[in-house]
Parts: sequence; C-alpha cells; structure tokens
Amino acid sequence: MGYILRQCHAEYDRLYIQDKLREMNPHMLEVVNMIRPDGDVEIPQETVEGFQPPNCETCGGVLKPDIIFFGDNVPRARVEAVKDSISQSNSLLVLGSSLTVFSSYRIVLQALEENKNIAIVNIGPTRADKLVKIKISARCGDILPKIC
Repeated sequence: MGYILRQCHAEYDRLYIQDKLREMNPHMLEVVNMIRPDGDVEIPQETVEGFQPPNCETCGGVLKPDIIFFGDNVPRARVEAVKDSISQSNSLLVLGSSLTVFSSYRIVLQALEENKNIAIVNIGPTRADKLVKIKISARCGDILPKIC
C-alpha cells in the first residue's frame, strides 16, 4: 500500500510522490507545520488554489493513492479477506479510528458477534466505546511501544 496507482496501472513509490509534491508545491511546507495532533489542518484558500498535483508520468492521469477514500466502496475481495481474518483471530485491536465509517465499524460488529476480545486505542471517542470492555484514550504511538 505504499504505492500510488494510476488508471494505466503505473506504480510509484510513496516517497517519490512526496518528493514531487514538495518540489511542485514549496508553499505547502508552511502548512505542514500547522498540522494538529489528529492530522487535521486548516489550509488558507489561496494555498489550496495554488496547489499543483503531480500527474502520472506514463499516461498523464491524476495520481490516486492505493487507498479507499470516503464514499468509495471497499473491494469485495478485501472485505472477504478481513472477514476471514477476524474469524480466524481470537481478538481485535483497533488503533486510531473513530469507527465512524461503517466499513470499519462492521469489523467490530463481526468480532462482537463472534465473541472476540476487542480493545480500542484512540485519542477521542469511537462509535464502539460502549460495546467493548477495553478502551484506551491515548495516542497509538504512546501505547504501542508499551504493549509490544
């Protein structure tokens, strides 16, 4: 998943794309310093209007990360693979998710239905807080080194 995929299926390393973004948008570096702990940032309209996205060097198309954006459908094969993984596990650890989006929340629902142990680590509240026995309100980066 560290790759950026294109409509022509050319693949680019994420770090290469990051370098291209910095090169094409030096004015965005000041925005990076304004990122809040939750990853959110308020970007001035003039900065947004001046943003230059890199295009695919093979087909010229718009680059899109190999992720599921809000509103997109999770591919059926991936949904089935997650369902199988949950069924084969004895517990579920949710890291850094509010579980607001149903595609993530349904994973917790499946684990509950199958009587799995569930723990959630998230800074703020989640959709499943009242459904699980273990909820840790903290940054994942602070907690993971202590439990691994």
